[in-house]
Amino acid sequence: MSEVINYKRPAFPVKNFFKKIFKRIGIFNFTVQFRTIFRSYMWPAERFLFRALRKNKKVCVIQVMGPNLGLFADFARILAGIAYADRRNMLPVADMKTFNNLYLYDDEVGVKNSWEYYFTQPSGISVDEAFSMKNFMTIDSVLCPNPRQRVQFFYNKYGQLDYWRNICKEYINFTPEVLARLEAMKTAHQGKRILGVLVRGTDYAASRPKGHPIPPTAEQAIEKVQEVMKSENFDSVYLATEDKIILEKFQAAFNDRLILPEAEYINYDYSKGNWLANYESNRQNDKYLRGLEYLVSMLFLAKCCKGFITCITSGSTGVMCLSEGFDYLYVFDLGLYP
Repeated sequence: MSEVINYKRPAFPVKNFFKKIFKRIGIFNFTVQFRTIFRSYMWPAERFLFRALRKNKKVCVIQVMGPNLGLFADFARILAGIAYADRRNMLPVADMKTFNNLYLYDDEVGVKNSWEYYFTQPSGISVDEAFSMKNFMTIDSVLCPNPRQRVQFFYNKYGQLDYWRNICKEYINFTPEVLARLEAMKTAHQGKRILGVLVRGTDYAASRPKGHPIPPTAEQAIEKVQEVMKSENFDSVYLATEDKIILEKFQAAFNDRLILPEAEYINYDYSKGNWLANYESNRQNDKYLRGLEYLVSMLFLAKCCKGFITCITSGSTGVMCLSEGFDYLYVFDLGLYP
């Protein structure tokens, strides 16, 4: 059995004084904009150059080392590593096996690869096969630029969304279980013009994490959905949320027009230290099922909804990357938590 590695990323001191000054004069916004434009031109050139120069492909093992990340935060990091390997003409291998993550029990770390619960390997090479090869390298996925959780990304400013959609089309495929569940949901709601809605609640809204996007309240989301249902002629609403209180408010507002995924809904008590990442049900194989249900829910938004109303999250960023676009899109841009 492989060695179990429980990774904890070290904390680095932040020079808050200079950070505040740079923020005040807007240098961060300028830097992000410049970097995005630069990548839009340089990444295709980098890909062309390495395909011309590198004939013998290395294997690139992409490792996720953040133990408390949600599924689509993990997905974004793996996708970033895949894109890096693609630009460098390497064969990407997704490693959610070597280090602990939310979808592995302690005795499964180093034994099972939770990426393969839901996705196939992008190059058809397993982690064990990669490590047995002479010509391989490993990368920490956090070092690779990933899809930006910014409103401009959702509206494809500078073509960045197109870039990530192309990476998904080439490398991201799903397991038969995921596809079967998605197909069953498609069949059940075939012929409906569906407006998809993603609303983040629970521990995220209660803890107000500094520097993270502020999600709408249930009331704000419902008001927007009611407006769009009339103006854009949608006949059903599909709600993706983990929050039982948000669910109940949508049920009261939309009744039989509301479509729900197969999922557990939780009424979190943040005052008692309950966090979404630490929640576990008593059902058998809960970690796997939580990821499966969440992924299928996001895929239904991406593949089956004609409209999308969302806040800025890892999940909604993943939806945009996996979709081919929407007839209607609205992104709540309410600023960041102070």
